[in-house]
Amino acid sequence: MKKNILKGGTAVLGLALALTACGAPAKSADAKLSTIKDGVLSVGLSPDFPPMEYLDESSNQLVGVDVDIVTEIGKRTGLKVEYTQQKFDQLINSVRTDRVDIVFSGMSDTVERQKTVDFIDYFKSVGRFYVLGANKAKYTQDTDICGQSVAVSSKTDYYPALQRFSKDKCEGAGKPAVNIVPTDSGAAARLQLDQGRAQAAIQGAENLVYFEKKNPGKYAMVLGNVTELPFGAATKKGNTALQDKVVKAFQDMKADGTLKKILDSHNVGYGLTDPVLNGVK
Repeated sequence: MKKNILKGGTAVLGLALALTACGAPAKSADAKLSTIKDGVLSVGLSPDFPPMEYLDESSNQLVGVDVDIVTEIGKRTGLKVEYTQQKFDQLINSVRTDRVDIVFSGMSDTVERQKTVDFIDYFKSVGRFYVLGANKAKYTQDTDICGQSVAVSSKTDYYPALQRFSKDKCEGAGKPAVNIVPTDSGAAARLQLDQGRAQAAIQGAENLVYFEKKNPGKYAMVLGNVTELPFGAATKKGNTALQDKVVKAFQDMKADGTLKKILDSHNVGYGLTDPVLNGVK
């Protein structure tokens, strides 16, 4: 989904959490994990996608849904957690080359991405059109988007989804095609909307829920879902030892209510789902 460019290269932030009383990782925790080193789970992310992962404005610390989830996974697996911040489009290569063990970064599981990594699906995400709140009443049916300028990050699965939407809902109905305004991030797409260069934009519903909390009424979601793809934690293909541990942690978190509590605390409880490996077919 997303992302924008982070300045300053790669930063490593430690969130050391362990299951044992003294904070030491369980001695056997890394024995069965093919890429774990020194009891540390290396997590790649691009912290520019609130509320999933972002830097708190006051503390500059990593916060968000994925951060809370990974913190809990660290506790339940007895592994320390270290984060590596990267540009979104670098994350898959990083997990493929063992630079990081796993990616939690609001990344959609797609069939194309499954060719190079495996996904542990853990959150039901949907992509939505949104407009300035004052213009909400103008959009009541799909064809109202036809001929409009719609900003979308070209680095996300929303971009091809918008192309399909234009072909099916607009051109296929004899309506003018959507004027797609490609950007390099969701934030840049939002800026196009703010500055009047686009009449609409596309972003994940979870992101839009966050905007509504920060600026009530500024934006409004319109029409139906553009995409329905789960977010997945990306791992190296075939790394079943790590996948099994993470899936087990998710199953336990869901069973005891911890996962729902985390999602609800960020107003995205609608995303609760059972963990599944490579669920998109």
